[in-house]
Formats: sequence, C-alpha cells, structure tokens
Amino acid sequence: MKTGKYDIFISYRRVGGAQYARILQLMLIQRGYKVFLDYDELRDGVFGKRIKAAIHEAPIFMLVLSKDSMERCVNPDDWVREEILLAVQEQKIFVPINPDKTFDGIKADVPEAIRTVACDNQHSEIDFGQNLGVTIEQMIQNRIAPKIGTRQVQNHVDNDYTGAKETLRKIKQRNRFIKWFTIVGVTIAVLAVLGVCIWFVRHQLDMEQAEAQKVALQQLRSEIEDRHKVFGLQLRPDLSEKQMRTIDTLLTYMVPVRPDTLWMSQIEFTVGQWYGIQDAIFAEAERYMPKTDVSYGDIYTLLNELGNPSDTNTKPMTNLQVSLPSVDEWEYAAHGGSYHETTLYVGNDDVNQVAWYRDNSNGVLHPSDGQQDLEPNNLDLFDMSGNVSELCNTSFNENGFYTICGGNYNSPADEVTASSRAGFEAGAKSPTVGFRIVIRKTPIE
Repeated sequence: MKTGKYDIFISYRRVGGAQYARILQLMLIQRGYKVFLDYDELRDGVFGKRIKAAIHEAPIFMLVLSKDSMERCVNPDDWVREEILLAVQEQKIFVPINPDKTFDGIKADVPEAIRTVACDNQHSEIDFGQNLGVTIEQMIQNRIAPKIGTRQVQNHVDNDYTGAKETLRKIKQRNRFIKWFTIVGVTIAVLAVLGVCIWFVRHQLDMEQAEAQKVALQQLRSEIEDRHKVFGLQLRPDLSEKQMRTIDTLLTYMVPVRPDTLWMSQIEFTVGQWYGIQDAIFAEAERYMPKTDVSYGDIYTLLNELGNPSDTNTKPMTNLQVSLPSVDEWEYAAHGGSYHETTLYVGNDDVNQVAWYRDNSNGVLHPSDGQQDLEPNNLDLFDMSGNVSELCNTSFNENGFYTICGGNYNSPADEVTASSRAGFEAGAKSPTVGFRIVIRKTPIE
C-alpha cells in the first residue's frame, strides 16, 4: 500500500497525556509505522501548516484520552479541538486510546463531532505495564493493519512500559552525544583553519583577530536583539560572547504569563545563567542546577546588572525590566495564568508528577532544565512545586523577611503546594532556596 509521509497522527493533551503519547509513538515506530507527534516536531506548539499537513498525510488519527483531556475542547481556539475537527473533516480513521482508564467523558457543549469520535468509538485497550507490547500488537491487528496494512518491524522492539521508557532515555542520551560530537567536530575544524591562517599571516594576526572578533560580536548582538524583538531587547555594546549567549538562552526560556506585559522563566535560575552573566568560570556539571546559597541582596545585585534601567547607579546589560516576581505574580503563574488551574500542586493533583520533594528527591537538588520527567503546568512552567523554594519580591513580615514559595526537595508534600509560602531572612543563604525571574513591560529605553 502506498503511504504518505506519515501513517499515524497522535493527538494528546500535554498535561496528563504526554508520557503516554511518547511511548505510543516509540512502540509504533518500532513496529514500522511513521508517526507524527508534535512533542518532537513542533516544540513551539503552534497549530499551523505542518500540523495540518501531518493530519492530511496520516490516514490514522490516534486520540489519547487522558483525564480531563477534552475539557478545553469547548474553546474554539483549543489545539486538540482543531486537530480533531480537521481530522473529522478529512474523514480520518479514528483510534481513541484510554491509557490509564481515567477518561471521564466530555462536556455537553463540546461539538457533536468530537463527542462521536471520543465517546462513541470503541476505545483501544492499551495496558501501560507488562502487557503493553501485547496490547499494542492487538491494536495494530484489529484497528490499524486492516486499514493501512502492516509494516517492517525494527530489529529492537520493546514489549513493556519499563523497557520503552529505558529506550526513550537512551535515545535522549544518544541525541545529546550527537549534538556534543557535532559541536566538537565543528570546533576542531575551525581551529584547524585558524591554525593554517596563523601559519601564513602571523605578523597580521593580532590586528585581524581583533577586528574579526569585533565584527563577530556585533553580528551576534544584532542576531540576538532581532531574535528577541518581542521584548524590544537592546544589549550593551561591551558584552562578551558568553554574556550575550547567556542572555539569549535566558530569554529563550521566558514564557508569557500576562500577554505583552509579564513573562516568567520556565525554569529556576541556574548556575550556568548566574556565572554566564558574570562571564565567570563554573563547573560544567553544574550548568543546569538551580542557583542556591545566595541572599536577596546577591540576587538583586546580579539582576540590576542584567536589566534594571530605572537604577541610575548602573548601566545594565539590557534595557529590560528584570526582577523577582511578587507573590501574587508567582501564584498567578503557578495556577496557569488565564487557565486558572485548580490543582493542589503546580500542574497536577499528583505531587509525584510535578515535584521533587522529601519522598522522591533522595535528599538532593535536581537539574532545572525541564528534562527530568516531571510535568509542567499549562504555561509550561517547571518545578514551581518543590526542588528549590523560590524567593519572591514580597515581604513576609516586618522583620526583614521575604516570602519564598513552592517548597523544596526537603519539604513534605503539604509544603510544596501551589499556595505554599514561608519566610526567608533577606541576608540569609540556603541550599534549598533559589529563584526564577520575570520580565515586565514596558522596557525603559
């Protein structure tokens, strides 16, 4: 049978369904099918031409029915709703999956076409445990192969949930190695070319090298300013490459909390960001660890250097208004902003899905990079429950204490909720206290 670019399109809700969708994609690929999953292919999440093209190409539309996955389908601009309605319009073959038996139906005001495919279609029974491989094979035999045929199975096929998770871990590790190897190869090639140039034009090297560095830094500055023009970014002309690239990375992690007025970092401020802004050396193994053991004053000294144009005593690196969030801003973001999440913890009612805390942290701090198998909330904010208590720019009492929110890796579960607060002395430092930043509009020119 002639096939297009994809055989199967998997639609899922990021909160509650991502882990199941990724496992389904892996195991179907192992069994020869070409599967589209926007977690891999469209990290910005935009419902645009590529998603529409993938739905058009794939004859099978697989729908992951995790708990509350259809709740937001009442909204005309909901991505899952748009995917389903487009698939209905194109008469795709629907294969609904109820992965953990928690799907509890949909609201009455959801379009009838969505109700038909989600509730009236028979759900494929997938057992995410020891029998996962068997149930995947049954789904292929009963629901997929009769429509689009079988495919050439790969040499390695996982047959249970534990094995599939391990395979995903190895794939991620391999991809990181390939990226590292590529960077090393490019660096070696550049150094080799540079060595040849030095051999031929040694007497001109100092002048040419200085000019080249000046041009490269100017070009890098222009690229970064253009990449982040949503903030109206302007960089101070004397910044080093490390400082500019650190600011570039930091802004890449910013997500809108209130449209065009307030952004917050997806992750807790890291060691790499702290020392990168200072153009200082740090242990590479610590790059993604949250920066702790700093006082309120230490933090604001750095943030005033990074971006606080209202401070007339300094000339900051950027024209942005960078600061700690207030408690109200922190909790608004923790509850998903305009999504108004009502979960006990930030992003989920199950603490183990979203937080490093006393019962699962092994008493140690975890990296703040969004890659630790914990779920974000609807704003894609990670680790707001647990890991490190996050310092806010709001007084806790009249004794010089500021407020910390969210609890930390040594906290019990009832102290890592979305509304957990405690006091922290302004001059104190702790290995369990860190922070994340916000950017407020409008930048001062």
